[in-house]
Amino acid sequence: MSDTYVPDELKSIWWLILLLGVASAGLGIALIFWPGRTLTVVLIVIGLYMLLFGAIRFLAALFDSDTEYRWLQAFLGIVGFVFGLVVIRQPEGALALIVLLVGLFWLISGLVDLFRGISNSAMPDRGIRIGLAVLAIAAGAVILLWPAATIAVLAIVAGIQLVVSGVFEVVAAFQLKNA
Repeated sequence: MSDTYVPDELKSIWWLILLLGVASAGLGIALIFWPGRTLTVVLIVIGLYMLLFGAIRFLAALFDSDTEYRWLQAFLGIVGFVFGLVVIRQPEGALALIVLLVGLFWLISGLVDLFRGISNSAMPDRGIRIGLAVLAIAAGAVILLWPAATIAVLAIVAGIQLVVSGVFEVVAAFQLKNA
């Protein structure tokens, strides 16, 4: 039996994390196997992912009884949702801005999760959170360092990040459920 305490409110939303993981992996697989699709479709998929990610993170903050970190979850949810809206509203507008938003979103997301994982030793999925954080930071850095990359490269990098994140989210959901 684990000596980590997980509030019942947080355990009750394990299925939201599972949903996020399955959706992430599904979107990632689609991006990896069909990278040549139009820019609009790829960016709308990424925007929808960020909307879903933002909404789920914000809901998780509402149900998380750990008040010390709720504001980080809520902030990340709002950032994801706003970035997702921007990407969906202007998919063909300014590619450089959209690539920058995706890279910044992953970088901010990774930094927030890294901070939470390092500073909260009671997290039942701490190792997974830290791993996801490093992955998100790396994906964000790749996109920010090479903003002129083709859409196929962006789609493949995004796809890989989404598949790996999705798998980790599924594992984390079951760890949370069983905590």
